[in-house]
Amino acid sequence: MEAGVGRSGKVEMSGRARLPGGAPRKASQRNTRRAGENPARIAPIWKLGDAVRWKGRGGAFRRYIGDDEHAEIALDARVYRVRINELG
Repeated sequence: MEAGVGRSGKVEMSGRARLPGGAPRKASQRNTRRAGENPARIAPIWKLGDAVRWKGRGGAFRRYIGDDEHAEIALDARVYRVRINELG
């Protein structure tokens, strides 16, 4: 491969980034920054008896199901199997 020639066979040029038509960018477009990545959301670790909220109702955490997606919670006298990411 020759110097300055990319994989596609086009000549790569150094210097300012230009618009696809070859025109230079406006001054307001030159120093823009790309949006950063969203920070990773860390899910809380629930323990037996912890207070949880699900669909606006309060209850108690019972146990993890084991598939890393569902848990059992107790609301009133019933036990529900819910997604962990729906708990608040």
